[in-house]
Formats: sequence, C-alpha cells, structure tokens
Amino acid sequence: MKIAYFSPLNPQKSGISDYSEYLLEALMDKAEIDVWVEGFIPSNEFINTNFKIYDYVSNPEILVQLKEYDEIIYNIGNNPYYHTHIYNVFLKYNGIVILHEYVLYYLVTGYLLEYHNNPTMYLEELFYNDDYNGYNEGLKILSSEIPPLQYKNPENLPLNKRLIHHARGIIVHSEYAKLEVLRINPFANCITIGQIGPNTEKIKLSNMKKNILKKKWGIKNEELIIASFGYISPTKRIHHIIKALAQMDRKTEYKYLMVGEGDYVNKLIKKYNLEDKVILTGFTNSEEFDELIDLSDIVINLRYPYMGETSAALIRALLLGKATIVSDIGWFGELPNDIVIKIPINEKNEVTLIKDAIQLLARNNVEKNKLEMNAITYANNYLNPHVISNDILKFTMTVMKRYSEEKIIYFACDKICEVLDVLDATCYDSYIDKISKTLYDIFVTWEDK
Repeated sequence: MKIAYFSPLNPQKSGISDYSEYLLEALMDKAEIDVWVEGFIPSNEFINTNFKIYDYVSNPEILVQLKEYDEIIYNIGNNPYYHTHIYNVFLKYNGIVILHEYVLYYLVTGYLLEYHNNPTMYLEELFYNDDYNGYNEGLKILSSEIPPLQYKNPENLPLNKRLIHHARGIIVHSEYAKLEVLRINPFANCITIGQIGPNTEKIKLSNMKKNILKKKWGIKNEELIIASFGYISPTKRIHHIIKALAQMDRKTEYKYLMVGEGDYVNKLIKKYNLEDKVILTGFTNSEEFDELIDLSDIVINLRYPYMGETSAALIRALLLGKATIVSDIGWFGELPNDIVIKIPINEKNEVTLIKDAIQLLARNNVEKNKLEMNAITYANNYLNPHVISNDILKFTMTVMKRYSEEKIIYFACDKICEVLDVLDATCYDSYIDKISKTLYDIFVTWEDK
C-alpha cells in the first residue's frame, strides 16, 4: 500500500508534529509512505532518513502525483498557520483525515480571510455551515474591531461541515468527536482510534538526569513537582490552577512547572505572590518537553471551552504513569475514572475542586500510586503504537475498498445518464431515482457480504 502523508512536523511547534513522528515510525515497516510538507525541511533526522520528503508548496506542480497513491492521509487541526496548505490540498484531492480537533473555526477563517483574502467566500462558508445564523455572525465578525482570528467563541462556529462531507474517511480520537462528526453527516465513514505517544524507553529519565533537570530549574529534592504542558491559554484553565495553588497550605513544598509559551497569567502569579512557587519554562524542544513530563509528580491538563481535541501531553503522561488531573469533558471525560481525577466544568466550584485534587495527591501516596499504576496498565492496553498503527492501516484498506466499489456505482450511473441523454429523454428524473435506488441496494447487499 502506497500512502501520501500530510502533516505538520517539527520544527513546527505543534503536538500534531510529535504525533505524526511517532505514528510514522510505527507505520514505516507496514506500508510505503511518502511525507508531504509545506515549504520546510523536517528537523527530525529519522524522518528525513527513512521517508521520501515532498515539498508541495515550493513545488506545487508535483501535486498531480497524488493520483498515483493508493490513499492520502491528511492530519488536520485548528491552527491556520500549520494546516492551511494541507486543507487546501485536501479540498482538491480528497482522502482520509485524521481530525485532531473537531472545531476548525480558526483554520477555515485563516484559510479564507488570509490565504484567499476573500470575505465573500468566508460569508458563503459560514452560510454553508450554519445557514443565516452563521452568515449573520460572520457579518458581525467582519465588522468587529476584534480580528476574526481572535474571535472569542470559536466553539459556536466549528466550520467543519465541508471537511466532514468531503473526506473519504475520518479518524478521530474520541467518541465525543465521532458523535459530532456523525451529527453533521450520518453517512460519514468515521472511526475512533486512540492517540499515539512516544516509546517511553526513549524518554524515561535516569535519577542522574532528574537531578540535573531539578538543578537547572531550581527545584529541591523534597518539593512536589506539579506541571501543565503546552501553550498557556485560558482554555487550559491555568488561571484557575493558579487560584487553587494560592489557596493551598503555604507549608506544602512544591513547584508548579508551566511548560510552554504564553503569559496571560503572569499578573495573576504576582497578585497571589506565587513567584517562588511557579516556574515558567517558555518553549522547550520536544526532548526536554518529554523529560519534564517524566520529571513531574502530578500533571494537570484542563480544558474549557472544549474544541473536540485530545492532548498529546496527557498521552505522554499516561504512558509514563503520571497521576493526572483533567476536566470532565469530551475525550478527557471518556478516560477511565481509575486512571485520572476528573474536575467537573463548574465556574463556582472548579478552583476548590482543583485544590482538593492536588492536596489529595500531595498527601495520599496510596491514592497517587494507584493512579500511576492504573495509568501504565491503560497505556499498555490502549495507547500501544503497534495496535494503533495497525488499526489505522485496517481502516485505510476499508476506505479504499469502499471507494473502489462506489466508483463502480458512479460509473454505472454516468453511463445510464449518457444513454438517456442520447435518447433525448427530457423527463427521466424518475428513471434516475429508480436506477440509483436499485444500484444502491445492490451496493449495500454486496458490502454486507
């Protein structure tokens, strides 16, 4: 099987870049895969050495070669800066989509307003997705002083209908996302396949390495290490974590690592006099990112509003057997209750619940150890790269089979229309309907066999 694989890759700062590097490594011995990139050279030498790399932005003429592949896999997320070119190719050469985020407002908005610079197309797309409600909201967005890519409620305008209707197959990572996809298109060929993470043997730290990292970041051996990972944004509820830490007993010895870029809580940290407790690492490369997850004792990964995403950082934390605290929503809420502590989405009590969860794990080693052991068992069973890569290939073959059968039906319908046209049958809609229904029934019976 020959597959063209589209995705962000490092040095592009995206969790999807890491996901694809892990998946490509797991797939490389099972299929012939070429990697298609948008105007850059991947920084991972393993990828450069083991895969053919095609730069379709610098050399757009090579896109016609996509017709030579058995299937195309597109990784799609909501970041317009990493996915616009991928989305543009997808619209011309449909294939299988690994849909990492259900809400695509920022991607589609950036694609139409920045890549195409076409407000008319943008309003048409909003109408296509949500009728006059979308169109009218689009008029408000375009007339607002706030730039469209800073729109505050993207979850209200997912803008994913075109992708869902055009993808030959869709892979999501949660039942929540699958239900949302099928709500948009009940006939979508959609499947839930778990996230994939790194080989933990490559990122597990020795005691010596842990001591080096602690010294680098000014962490004492007796201090509990609480951490959050990824871009520091309001949707990750970091402001509530800061408030929860401020309510904790000051005698509790801990450091809170915020691993990622973003400064929206800096004033809050000062307000609560937590400068000596909070460590802001800024951007780290993927190697140190993984190392800091392994260094952590407790990982906090919250979400709201929710865009249908999963979390690559949380996948790593589970693989490494970390005690984790998550929001009880979407994919996070689907995780078993015995491997994470879940915080209900509740503005009034969320801070208190976060504080109570942290203090429980800080004071109760039995509970903490139970979560850690259960996380490792779950990861071995459900986050296994071998199983996940096999599931993706099986689904790919199913999509290819279904598409080849559908082509036969479409070919037959086209030929019948040509014959009726030659006969100058001006009122043959009823014939088309009957023939199409018969062919569809044959197809379904054939598929069931």
